[in-house]
Amino acid sequence: MNTGKTGKILFLVFGVLLVGAFSAFLVNKNLHDPKTHPPVISFKEEKINFGDVPQGPQVNGEFEFTNTGQSVLVIKKIQPACGCTGVVADEKKEYQPGETGKIKFTFNTEGRSGVNEKTITIETNHPVQPTKVVSFSANIIVPPAK
Repeated sequence: MNTGKTGKILFLVFGVLLVGAFSAFLVNKNLHDPKTHPPVISFKEEKINFGDVPQGPQVNGEFEFTNTGQSVLVIKKIQPACGCTGVVADEKKEYQPGETGKIKFTFNTEGRSGVNEKTITIETNHPVQPTKVVSFSANIIVPPAK
């Protein structure tokens, strides 16, 4: 008679543990689901102003970002607005929550003058806002004629 009760109790305990483990799995899965908890690319600065720069040399800068979301951030594409801007991103394309990265850029000032504002578009795996645009500006000073 005891074996029957013990068996039923063990079966009940095993069933409760199984349901609990499955529930924990589903909750953990939802915490890392990009649709319900998307990755978020957050920049330290979204606009950089270099101020006055002489015409001719390249200007170098970088945009530092952090994945402030709750799932893996994937950088799909980085596109400068024009050919005068070169972009060098980290070789890494996937960033865990809390991880940081850098997008380095160069701006060719040759043949340019006055205030120039340029943009860089970053495409990510965010399900609702897949693109983020950052910008930089410089006032290019033409040297006096000799």
